[in-house]
Amino acid sequence: MVSKKLGSSFSEKRFACPPVPDTETGKTVFEPEDGGSGNWVGGPDTVYDPETNRFYMYHRVRKPIGEGRGSVARIGESKNGLDFEVIWKAKKDELNAESLEVGSLIKDPASGIWRLYISFQPKGTEGWQVALVEADSPGELELSEWRTVMLPEDYGLFSLKDPRIYHVGGQYYAYVCVDQEGKFRTIEKDGAEIRIPNGFDSTGLMTSPDGKHWKNFRYVLQSGSGQGTQPRDYKARLNSIVWLAPLFIGFYDGGETFYDNFEEKTGLATSTDLINWTKVPLSEPWIDSSHGTVRYLDALRRRDKIHYYYEYTRSDGSHEIRANVESLG
Repeated sequence: MVSKKLGSSFSEKRFACPPVPDTETGKTVFEPEDGGSGNWVGGPDTVYDPETNRFYMYHRVRKPIGEGRGSVARIGESKNGLDFEVIWKAKKDELNAESLEVGSLIKDPASGIWRLYISFQPKGTEGWQVALVEADSPGELELSEWRTVMLPEDYGLFSLKDPRIYHVGGQYYAYVCVDQEGKFRTIEKDGAEIRIPNGFDSTGLMTSPDGKHWKNFRYVLQSGSGQGTQPRDYKARLNSIVWLAPLFIGFYDGGETFYDNFEEKTGLATSTDLINWTKVPLSEPWIDSSHGTVRYLDALRRRDKIHYYYEYTRSDGSHEIRANVESLG
């Protein structure tokens, strides 16, 4: 059994151990619009604003593949981090998108302007990219005013999505879900050669001085073949990080084979510098659902607590967003 104790205890020689949430007692934050497999509300990304004393959660509403996929993006607002009310939503047509995916919401420390980085698949394409919209408050964002800030071909990639944005040491860090390094096949389409990835969902990192111009792409957490001795090697999508001295703890989604696509499993990784990440060997998922899996775990540390938000598989195969708040002291 995994210990549910606190993050660090010098007397017990225990450091940087995140408390384990009980997903079965987690509070339902948002429910899917319909039941059944492929109907999801999830991909949460949450931030706390001390100026308004509010939590804000970006999330997306998804339908089955044949019914439109990622159709709506929303932002919820909460006083206590558990009870959220939707204050903003936008449809995929506002981005001329086939589908919307995970986004990241953050307040620029220099200007006080709110920024939403949102990943989407433009109509008529197969890859993903990331757009930016800005406003004075999360409820005032206008998706029609988007500008692309992360285009995969600029970094030699086929696809780039699911940004997780942090401001560290005076610059922006963006963890993004990208193709597995070096795993491509070439096809011809409309007279042009196109690279299609054979591998799935590794994590890349880019930095930026202003949150708009992103450079220095590098791979930081790699997926594997799914056939090795390390469970969850098939994917390595870093969803969130927290600082628990003396380490950064990362929560990532993985799988063992393609069968786990859309039902990934939560794993842990550690880093001392936000660049070099090491997966924590686990014989089973770090947390799970009794009906399937937990994925897109978003961990937000505030004072002596960690707020966990995650996509949870329900008994009918649909996904909802749940939350747990765990003490560090």
